[in-house]
Amino acid sequence: MNLLSAPKTNLRSLTNMKILISLDSSSSSQRAIDFALSRPWAEDDEFLIVSVVDVDRGDMSMASAMTSPNKTFNSEAERIVSEAKELLHNYLPQHKLETRCLSGPIKQAIIECAKNWSADLILLGSQGRQGLNRLVLGSIAEEVLRDAPCSVQIVRRKFSRREDQS
Repeated sequence: MNLLSAPKTNLRSLTNMKILISLDSSSSSQRAIDFALSRPWAEDDEFLIVSVVDVDRGDMSMASAMTSPNKTFNSEAERIVSEAKELLHNYLPQHKLETRCLSGPIKQAIIECAKNWSADLILLGSQGRQGLNRLVLGSIAEEVLRDAPCSVQIVRRKFSRREDQS
């Protein structure tokens, strides 16, 4: 099929995108949402907002861990995706928006979900760790970028001259 001679209706259907937005409770996730809201999207683009519950990796208080870690994390993940869906719906009311709370190792859960949903783009924030922190803690964003079945947009924090001088 020659795309240049195809009718406009066929071209429009070829450009429909499925965007998976992966969020957690960090400020980098807020930047990912802000990035999504600042872009022009086609009316038939679809969004899947996910948050991954990985109890083994989780950051929580000892009291929460001892009582009900799965419930604590699931509630937080549900709150994160629900709030993001509401915000996106306010700015993109004509778009199809779905949410899911995933469980398991974060990178694998995101990549599996992207494959199963046939995502065209994964959008996620990056903490911007450097040096020893990056070596010890790793970078989920980099791991997703390396193994993703589709394009990945990593939203990083803005770098200012003041940070460069410290």
